[in-house]
Amino acid sequence: MAERPDWNSPRFLDIARGLDLPALAQEFLCLNDAYQTGYRAAMADISAPVQSRRERLATFARPWGLRFPCRPGDPQLDTAGSVG
Repeated sequence: MAERPDWNSPRFLDIARGLDLPALAQEFLCLNDAYQTGYRAAMADISAPVQSRRERLATFARPWGLRFPCRPGDPQLDTAGSVG
């Protein structure tokens, strides 16, 4: 995952001003250690069946109020693609 700017820095404020609300929310989730740990755990086992990964991702997303809509055969979920 790319290094993110310090959210207290003027640079982050400049970046944040140019974001729409979903992108801004994603930035703050990416700054949250608990979210990052949970996301990595949810995506850890790429050898698991796709349905198992979908269920694990849905379980991870629920407490954060997120949904990751994926169509059957979605290559982003069929591999270890990043949604976090």
